[in-house]
Amino acid sequence: MAKKLTNGKISIGAYMFPDRKKPCLCIEEGNQIVVYGHFNTIEGADEFIDKLGKMVGAKSVFGGAEDG
Repeated sequence: MAKKLTNGKISIGAYMFPDRKKPCLCIEEGNQIVVYGHFNTIEGADEFIDKLGKMVGAKSVFGGAEDG
């Protein structure tokens, strides 16, 4: 499962892809997802998104590439 921050048009988050072993740091805009890096663990990805969300005043949501 992916965890992401979104404003409805752009999403930044940790996404899981079936062809990758580690969660990826991605930006999703429209129908395009760009991978910018990866996390060593799912827990690390979740912690990063949670802390980033607190820093910018947003709440994280679940959803992403594998959800449709």
